[in-house]
Amino acid sequence: MLWSMLPTVETPEVRLLLRRFATHRDRWIDALCRHVGISRSDYDALEALDEHGSLTPGELGALLSLTSGSVTALVDRLEKLGWASRNGHPADRRKVVVTLTKKAWQIGQDELKPYLEAVDAAARQLSTDERAVVVRFIDDLIDKIAHAPRPQHGGE
Repeated sequence: MLWSMLPTVETPEVRLLLRRFATHRDRWIDALCRHVGISRSDYDALEALDEHGSLTPGELGALLSLTSGSVTALVDRLEKLGWASRNGHPADRRKVVVTLTKKAWQIGQDELKPYLEAVDAAARQLSTDERAVVVRFIDDLIDKIAHAPRPQHGGE
């Protein structure tokens, strides 16, 4: 097992629980994607647009680590479903931005309801102080992972 080869750490239960959470979340999202007929890249784009608001195709591609051609195909698919639209950039007439549609947002709310209810139910069991600790931990973890060195593509 890959993780068992890592040096002993003071918080193995945190690593294990985060891995288990990520595995269960990934499986849940994969099932959702199959149910609504989209790819995981499509879903990731919808999440990015929901979190960040309208993005240029270049910004979306950078967030998702996709080539410009892949982003074009992805946005074409989402437009065809009525889940995203291309609109003029508010500050640069030469650019477009991709925007999440109300239809996509509503489908997300409807389809993600069981997942979101599970998160909310677990969070409601925490005291205000406990919730503050969890929020601080997750926020700090996101920041540290976002700035951690990433594996580089190496040709063989």
